[in-house]
Amino acid sequence: MLDLKINGLIDNPRWKGIACKCNHDNVETEYPIADCLHCKFQECEDSLPRENFTVNQIIVDKNGKDTGKTEKRVVQEITISRGDKYQDIIGWSF
Repeated sequence: MLDLKINGLIDNPRWKGIACKCNHDNVETEYPIADCLHCKFQECEDSLPRENFTVNQIIVDKNGKDTGKTEKRVVQEITISRGDKYQDIIGWSF
């Protein structure tokens, strides 16, 4: 598959400057059980798709009503939505 075009990537977002607060000696003191902003934001970054992917898109008629049919669509580009304070990923769309 081809590489996915990702709009809104940042090489060094602000959240990367936050130190990890996890104690890796015990699972109960690690994210997601422990509250760690660094690990939370890293998880969001890691969850981004990196390759083109296929979705089933609903087909609508000229009035915008669902026809009950779908078609496969290859997504080749996504756009990231980021938080203002930490520049963390809060979502993405295609």
